[in-house]
This record gives sequence, C-alpha cells and structure tokens, in this order.
Amino acid sequence: MASNSSRFHHALFRAISSVPFLFVAIWCFRTMEPEKIVAFSQPAAASGFIDWDGGKLKMLDRFYGVEALDQAFRGAMASFAPSTLGYDSISSWQFFHFLVDMGPIYTIWFLESSRALNAWSPAYFPTFFALLGQVVGVGTVVPLFYFLCIVFRPTQTDLARAPRRQSHFQGSIPVVPLIMLFHTSVVFAMFLAPDLSARHYWTWAWQLSPLWIGLGNVAAHQAAALLGWKGSPSSSSFMAPGQMLGVMGLISAGVWTYTLLSSPHSLGTLFVPQAGPQAGLALHMRKALQADEVGVVIGIFLWLAYCFAELHVGGLLGNGWLLYFLLGPVAILCVGPGAAFALGWYARERILEAVGKP
Repeated sequence: MASNSSRFHHALFRAISSVPFLFVAIWCFRTMEPEKIVAFSQPAAASGFIDWDGGKLKMLDRFYGVEALDQAFRGAMASFAPSTLGYDSISSWQFFHFLVDMGPIYTIWFLESSRALNAWSPAYFPTFFALLGQVVGVGTVVPLFYFLCIVFRPTQTDLARAPRRQSHFQGSIPVVPLIMLFHTSVVFAMFLAPDLSARHYWTWAWQLSPLWIGLGNVAAHQAAALLGWKGSPSSSSFMAPGQMLGVMGLISAGVWTYTLLSSPHSLGTLFVPQAGPQAGLALHMRKALQADEVGVVIGIFLWLAYCFAELHVGGLLGNGWLLYFLLGPVAILCVGPGAAFALGWYARERILEAVGKP
C-alpha cells in the first residue's frame, strides 16, 4: 500500500510540474480556432472548387472510397490549399518546412514506442496521437502527448538503471523507410509537384499517413515474429537509432537551410503568428499553421528540457546541463528545430547508454 501511495504521489508531482505543457496545448488550440477553419473552408467543400485570385481547381470527389472519410477531409483540402497550391507564399514556405520537420519527430516517437520500459504507456501509441494531430492540430496534441508521457512513463533514472533488455529498443522496426515513404516523400510531392492537380492529390494521400506508418510498423513486427528474427537489444531497425535520426535530421536540416537561403520572407514573418483575427481562409490558415508549429516546437523542446532536468536531478548529468542549455538555441538556429530535436534526443540516449554500461 505504501508503495502504491508513493507512486501516486510521484505521478501527482510530475503532473503538477508538467502543467506548462497543458498551457501550450490550450494556447495553440485557441489560437488556431478550428471552428473558423471549418467555416472558412465550407464554401469550397460545398462547391467542389478551390478558388483564388488567378486560379481555380476542381477538388477530387472521391479519394479513399469511404464516404465518411471523403466528406470529412474535403474541408481540409480547401484549408491546406493556400499553402500546398502556393497562392499564399508565406504559408507555403512555413508549412513545407513544418511538415518536413515532423519526420524526425515521428521517428523519435516510434523509437520511444519500441522501448520495452514504455510498453502500454502513452509513448506506446504514437499512431493514435499522430492521427489525433491530423484532426485537431499537432501543435495541440504534441504538448498533451508529452504531458501524458511525463506523468506515466518511467523516469530518466529508471531508463538508465534498468536492464538493457528493458531500457533499450526492441524488435525490427523500419521506421525511416516507412516515414520516408508515407510522410516525407508525400510532403515533397504536396508542395513541389509541378502540376497543381498532383499537389491536390498528394494532399489527400497525406491525410492518413500516420495510419499507414503505424500499420506498416505492425506488419514489420508480425513479419519479424514469423521469421523468428528478434533483433539485437541495441538496434531497433535496419539501422541503429543514431543512423536513423541522421537520415531524417539531414533532410530536415537541408530544408531549413534552403528556407534560410531562398525564402523571400524573414523568419519572424514565416513563423510568428499575427495577433488578432485574420480575415479570410488564407490569412487565418497562415496564422493557424504558424501557431501549430509554435506549439510543436515548444512541446518537443520543453520535453527535452524535462528529460535533461531529470538526468541532472538523478545525478546522471552533472554540470553538463549548462552546455546543453547553451547549445540548444544555437543548434535550432543552425540546423532548424527538427534536426536540433533529433540531436538533443540522441545526446540524451548517449548519456543513458553511458550510465547503463556495466
């Protein structure tokens, strides 16, 4: 009983200390104002045509072959059109970079889900939270996801001191090929295909990309089990975690560098949402997508800060926390948020590896 009471009080303390994540989620949801997105996109969804100054595109009537899904996503096709079709230049640059940055983030989510100590915790269900993010905005879901992870997952000290079979990644999970196939390549087609109809098609295809990644992950597990392949405790895929993140991080850093060098807009214009109401679909979606990205960036780095703080409190980091604190903003500026998050996560893993060695 005393042990249960201790665990309850520990979880309560972690929940209270993680309240900032909930503030970020609430701010993002309120700033995005989903009801306005629905209202602004309804005329195009009803007419079947996306109109803008100098252009018009007929929307696909069917895509998934399931009436409920096709109807549910028609409004999303209209709301994303200013970005994917490029008639709002600011939103197009920002949203393209934002979605590419989700590649490293999804990779880390699936890596964490394959850690034995995270079994049946919120971190074990990345597909559910990624799909939820497609519906209500990832900027709202990411802080909520990490709030739940902090409250219910093992501490950094637990991860470092647990047996390697529990604290390290298990199984064969082709994370990078799945994310490259169903997310990153589709995002590039959404924004860079020369034909606008093709961009519209790939935007439809992207809507359920987290589901296809999750199903592919399950299929890979089942195939590995049938073949009797268990993998090594230090490897979670065809590549080690550092190599996997290196691939996704390079893509993310490349798009960030391209944005810095080629975008005609300043970083503030691209990524800081305007205060106050924005008239019309294009301007409101620009603000909503910028707030969406801000929510994600704050959520991921706040989680990393909590992880390093736990390492420091547990005596596993020493005075190294100051170095990571100072290098964080520099890394974000140099390689972008997605790649910087991958670097921070990998640095944490190296610390856990060093502590866990016999």
